[in-house]
Amino acid sequence: MSFFNHNEKSDLRARMKRKRVTLQSLYPRSGTQLSARFPAELLTQPGLVISGYIPIQSEIDPVPLMEKLKSRGVQLCLPVVTENNKPLEFHAWTPGDELNIGPFDVEEPLPTAKPMVPEIVLVPLLAFDKKGRRLGYGGGFYDRTLKTLRAANPHLCAVGIGYASQQIPKVPTDVGDQGLDWVLTETGAISITGKTP
Repeated sequence: MSFFNHNEKSDLRARMKRKRVTLQSLYPRSGTQLSARFPAELLTQPGLVISGYIPIQSEIDPVPLMEKLKSRGVQLCLPVVTENNKPLEFHAWTPGDELNIGPFDVEEPLPTAKPMVPEIVLVPLLAFDKKGRRLGYGGGFYDRTLKTLRAANPHLCAVGIGYASQQIPKVPTDVGDQGLDWVLTETGAISITGKTP
């Protein structure tokens, strides 16, 4: 059941895209700051598999964080779009590896990269609220993916990545929207559910 006007969500998405462009110029070191804010309690075991992403548009850059996680023994992977209306797949990636340009001009691992199943997923966003509701681009890729991963692993941890100023009072939600367990910003980590992998 939907509790909002779809035009309202589209308007909010456009507004938050404009705001994020401004935030990117105001906080050029935010990607580096993220790497100092990742909560230690999420690194529960050696060899943990964490999915990151290569930023597009004005997304906050998680690559410095991923480089730091790699140095701590984490196995990294990146999402791969296989087709519309399907969950994302994940393939192994190490900083410096060659990448392909996939659908939507997103950089992805080569087809030969090893398939992986993440235990923590770093999720880009346009807006979030204190209850872990997330506004994405509207394609539903991460919602479908998180639903599938959580069905197989109830300990899966979804960590939204964004600027602190992307927090709003309430993100409108619809059926199928998946919440975040944590949000990581340039100013710190916010625990929504307290879940660890």
